[in-house]
Amino acid sequence: MKPFISLLTSLLLFAVSPGWAGAPQVVEIEVTGMTCPFCVYGTEKKLNKLQGVESADVSLKNKRARIFMKQGKSADLKAIRKAIVDAGFTPGEVIFQPDGSAK
Repeated sequence: MKPFISLLTSLLLFAVSPGWAGAPQVVEIEVTGMTCPFCVYGTEKKLNKLQGVESADVSLKNKRARIFMKQGKSADLKAIRKAIVDAGFTPGEVIFQPDGSAK
């Protein structure tokens, strides 16, 4: 019984370790046409509704949106671009790819 408990404990510790699920994906994309804080709010609201999105941070000053994906979820660039258009703005160049590499 004791070896079984040791094995079970080891498996549980391995399964919940941070390296098990991989690093979360982050996408940064230019957004043009925003002029006020309400523009930022509306864009963030649209992006946060997308499937797999953990959070979105839109910067009026930098004219960019950073989208943080949930652990194990991949970014859908087409859906991200559509959400920006639906918010009334123009998506631009993707600064970071979904795998985190610089473009």
